[in-house]
Amino acid sequence: MAKPKFFLLLTLIISLNFIYSQRPNTKKVAIPYLQFPSNPLNKNIETYVSKVVNYSTLFQISNIGLNLKGYENVASIGEADLEIKFVINNASFTSKPFKAKYKKKVNDSTYVDAEGGRYMVVATVNFSEYIRDLKNDKLLISNEGINISNQFTSDLIKNYGSAIKQHNNNRESIAIRIFYENTMEGLRRFKSTLNSNFGYPLNFYYVAFARGRGKKFDYSDLERSFKNIERITEIINSAFTGPNPPRYGNYNEEMKNELFSKLEDTIKILNNSIEEYVPRKKKTKISDKIIDHLYINLATAYFLNGELNKASETLKGVKINKGEIKVASQFNSKIEDVSKRLKLQ
Repeated sequence: MAKPKFFLLLTLIISLNFIYSQRPNTKKVAIPYLQFPSNPLNKNIETYVSKVVNYSTLFQISNIGLNLKGYENVASIGEADLEIKFVINNASFTSKPFKAKYKKKVNDSTYVDAEGGRYMVVATVNFSEYIRDLKNDKLLISNEGINISNQFTSDLIKNYGSAIKQHNNNRESIAIRIFYENTMEGLRRFKSTLNSNFGYPLNFYYVAFARGRGKKFDYSDLERSFKNIERITEIINSAFTGPNPPRYGNYNEEMKNELFSKLEDTIKILNNSIEEYVPRKKKTKISDKIIDHLYINLATAYFLNGELNKASETLKGVKINKGEIKVASQFNSKIEDVSKRLKLQ
């Protein structure tokens, strides 16, 4: 009877710990923030025109928009203060079939050496990037002769003759697909550089918010702070909807009042929760398991409220769990970048 009693006692202990201990019960939220440019344009720049020019005859691509966030996109260069241009200089590819050894199955226990084939296609797009300040007659960016290459290799084809045939039939269509993918990657990089240097994009930083969970304690306050954050993100996102929202968002007075009210409530809740922290004690509402999350969450609320120094100071409270210490360090680097960009304006 000793063993059944022991396991019954162990189960009871585990159950009690589950009931009385608290858990973070986190959920990630995409926190929106306006990123300021690292290299602000002259104050008299208000409009821009963008275009993609393709000098290659091997593939076609539409004039995909290069959006500079925070500025007005106009139709013609005569109306523009800034010209943004992505030029595809040329495209090229090489391809070849080649023999490939493999083990051919004869029966369940016997394999023999056999020869099949594969084929490969390597495609390259060469392009240039230009940004010209027309208003002040300055060439801001001129990156010429950039190459992006990618390779396709087929699966094993068990007959070399079939590999040659498939190579001859498919190489051009595969090359065109890679040309398009390379161009999209080049445009993605250019857009990122463009808006990091000169634009005002709405970016997102993901933060896990603690809501708490446990039968012994009431976590309705943390649940309310989480709901506040969800609503705050909804308001900010709605202020930047549409094809060409204002640089700093389209907020009316009702949106502003709700935003600040919910931020104030969230900051109060999280500060109060942190004050309830009891170190090295499991049977308490706010213990070692959740405290680091609360400091990160409070820092996020200060970040959203524009109190960057307070956000950085708050992150210094994250000291217990290695995972959260790393998260706090990464978040602090983001805050430092945002602060540095703000000082350049």
